[in-house]
Amino acid sequence: MDPTSQTIQQQFQRYYLEPARRITGPQSMANREFGFLLFKEKFMVRHRSFRTNEQLLGAIRDLVPAHVYFSTARYKEPTATMEEKGWEGADLVFDIDADHLDTECKPTHDNWKCKGCGNVGRGSAPKICPSCKNDRFEEQTWLCEKCLRQAKEETEKLLDIVISDFGVDPSNLRIFFSGHRGYHVHVNSKDLSGLDEEERKEIVDYVLGLGLETKLQGLNQTSSGGVTTVEGPMMGEPGWRGRIVTGIYDLLSEGVENLQLGSAQTQAFKEWNREALFTKPFWNSVRGAGLGTWQALALKAVQKKSSRIDTVVTTDIHRLIRLPGTLNGHTGLLAVEVQSERLDDFDPFTESTVFAGSMKVHVKEAPSFRLGTVHLGPFHDESVTLPAAAAMLLLCKRRAEPAT
Repeated sequence: MDPTSQTIQQQFQRYYLEPARRITGPQSMANREFGFLLFKEKFMVRHRSFRTNEQLLGAIRDLVPAHVYFSTARYKEPTATMEEKGWEGADLVFDIDADHLDTECKPTHDNWKCKGCGNVGRGSAPKICPSCKNDRFEEQTWLCEKCLRQAKEETEKLLDIVISDFGVDPSNLRIFFSGHRGYHVHVNSKDLSGLDEEERKEIVDYVLGLGLETKLQGLNQTSSGGVTTVEGPMMGEPGWRGRIVTGIYDLLSEGVENLQLGSAQTQAFKEWNREALFTKPFWNSVRGAGLGTWQALALKAVQKKSSRIDTVVTTDIHRLIRLPGTLNGHTGLLAVEVQSERLDDFDPFTESTVFAGSMKVHVKEAPSFRLGTVHLGPFHDESVTLPAAAAMLLLCKRRAEPAT
């Protein structure tokens, strides 16, 4: 094991061995599979089962893993092979990760290197290398306040859809910060636990607004006496109908210039009082805006109001997902539950830090960042003594090494 991994594991071990440490397993704990990704050779220990929180904590203390996972599924025999486990249902789970969001901050702190030719770039890695067409990259990512703010906004949009459109009782929802670049939303519902992969794919498509036809949402035109009239949904209507109108309002509020309309239409929308969306049918009140224009705006509104979830996580009925209350080996931050009423105020850079004291590390390269009330960096090829939580973040992100 390399010195950096050894140092991280030692700190993780100290955390888990604290006498007051407690770990709470998921509902139906005895029917879940647990998995542990170890520091050594990134080996995965799977098909473990525990009946008590004490047994689970004991295993974590023995293994000292980089990551701890549990199955969203419940099984008759969770320790058996996949073919023999006996699937009994699975929580409906959503994962929102800044990795999958096109955040404007990525070029400032993420970079990639092609494994084929060594070509480098900033931001998210392309699908294929522009130089050699290779599709394998080394990626170095970071988490910043902008990343996590956007992930939080996507989570809030998801909650609106799940509660308002699917009718899920908020008491059956649990929200967790992953300890890295996003949030997990767990739905504990007997009515939804039996859904198969195809049925969950329908939910994914709805949340993303995929295949949504504006005509089926009430946006259409009629002709009478030679006069063509556009008809559409109104603000406050349930589901995607009302969400489309809200999305159009938000788009117009952010600036008509960004909507890629013709010059005459752009000017017409600038002069139009968008507050009309709240009070009366408005689809015919903008000069030069016909059905095609409104359809284009409606589709942009769908993109804006949809929630950019990780589709694979939701459709996988055997998914292993991070266990709340455990450390994330990518950051050294704690995966913690966030009460829905506190989501907007939740500060992951304060409320998920656990390491106290200070540590000396040699930082290779790191952007400026904040942990708690302390602002740090940027750093470049220098040895520094930092708050332990900050040093652990840099070590886990492989931006630093233990100082000798």
